[in-house]
Amino acid sequence: MDEEEDVYLSVIRQDIVKYDMLIKSLIQEIREHTGGQGELDNIGVLVRSRITQLRDQIEELKRLAQEGDSENVCQYLQEEAARSDKVLHDNHKAFRYALLVSQMAINQRSRDDLITTNTNNTTTTTTTTAGEGDGDETDNNNSSSSSTVRKRQSHPLHQHQHMSRELLVKNSTQVTDDLLTVTRLIRDNTEKSAKTVDRLVDGSQTITATQEELKTMDSVIGQAGKILSKYGRRENTDKLLIFLGLVFFMAACLVVMRNRFPLFF
Repeated sequence: MDEEEDVYLSVIRQDIVKYDMLIKSLIQEIREHTGGQGELDNIGVLVRSRITQLRDQIEELKRLAQEGDSENVCQYLQEEAARSDKVLHDNHKAFRYALLVSQMAINQRSRDDLITTNTNNTTTTTTTTAGEGDGDETDNNNSSSSSTVRKRQSHPLHQHQHMSRELLVKNSTQVTDDLLTVTRLIRDNTEKSAKTVDRLVDGSQTITATQEELKTMDSVIGQAGKILSKYGRRENTDKLLIFLGLVFFMAACLVVMRNRFPLFF
């Protein structure tokens, strides 16, 4: 890589670290969130945006890994991209879990507020009824006035209860959707794990077959070595026999020449 590409790679690494820290900070903010659903949704939008930006930087790092000058650089960048992918996956899982827990806490607070409101309303209605009983004994006109005031007070109360129920239903629906999303993620992870196990099994079988082939080749090589050693011994034996035959031939020639030309011997 030239100097310009090194600078660009450094910027990408800094962005990956920056977005990772921002995501972790926002996830911690979700865990400590005590406000309403609207504020939680706003934080969730920010986290999703940062996750998208982090994913884009990781994809850019993968692209640089494919376009590297040397094999060592490509391998190093691919390993770095794989680590960043794992960090992204962990952040996404932590975000889902924190969002689910926070939404459940908001729903619990909504139910508690609704129960508290109903309890206070019941107490107020009982007190008003007691006051009306005394008023009826003294003055029928005061009873009619109290009834009218009570109806006017109860109308906003029913509206508040209706709004609280709608909010509770909305939050419950959102929590159900999140649970379904988490279930799908778990199912996808399970399927990926099963595929990984199948690949490992296939790889193990391939390695076992390769070991068997190597053992067979080792046996064949050993037998070939024995055969070569045997042929080597035979070659030495043949050389010895040829030498002895040559000596015998020379001796026979000398004997014949001695018999034919006794004067020279």
